[in-house]
Amino acid sequence: MLTNNVVAISIIASLLVLHVPAMAERVLIFGGTRNTGLETVRLLLEQGDSVAAFVRDSSDVGALNELNVPLIFGDALAVDTVDSAFAVEEFDSVVSTLSGSIRNHAVDSQGNINVFAAAERASVKRLVLVTVIGASGTEGVLEEKARQFLKPVIDAKTVAESDLRKRNLNWTILRPGQLAKGAATGNGVLTEDQTVMGRITMGELAALVIECLGDKRTIGKIFHVVDREMIGSFSFFD
Repeated sequence: MLTNNVVAISIIASLLVLHVPAMAERVLIFGGTRNTGLETVRLLLEQGDSVAAFVRDSSDVGALNELNVPLIFGDALAVDTVDSAFAVEEFDSVVSTLSGSIRNHAVDSQGNINVFAAAERASVKRLVLVTVIGASGTEGVLEEKARQFLKPVIDAKTVAESDLRKRNLNWTILRPGQLAKGAATGNGVLTEDQTVMGRITMGELAALVIECLGDKRTIGKIFHVVDREMIGSFSFFD
């Protein structure tokens, strides 16, 4: 539950709410088979963009097939297959929502790094990376139990963020707080205040991913991403 309404009120002025049309036309998405990635695919298609999804042979692609999304098979940990994905066509933008697990988090670090390197070689214009609040020294906003449990993933995503910041790409990093199932709410906001914590639905996060693709103000920036109605400290174990 929200535990600090005073903090929520005091920081709201620092939040950026985007209301601009996305400019992306041909988008390659990594991590598009489920959760935020799948929601991003759906919203891109709804606004008429062309989307291709990079997926593993073992992935459940049922939802993507229902949407008639072209699939590019490969493994983010295999450099040659990632490079091959960018040879399929000339993509305008890349979105990565790649996410592993506590025990298998190589895709969060090296998998993402392979994507960044391939995108750079292919001269892709735009890249949006979704990581997590807690990465790159922001773990202090998480409760102790969450910090300990999520540490392997946080550390891996920190490595990916550090690599991306050095790349010759027009990048944006989005760090959502606690993710909840659900559609876009229209209440999503971005803040460069790295002390902010909160919740956001996967649908709303996807909407902000897409808006960032078309907003030059977000290039080269790192945002914490929350729902304005759900700002505050939450337990990840509720």
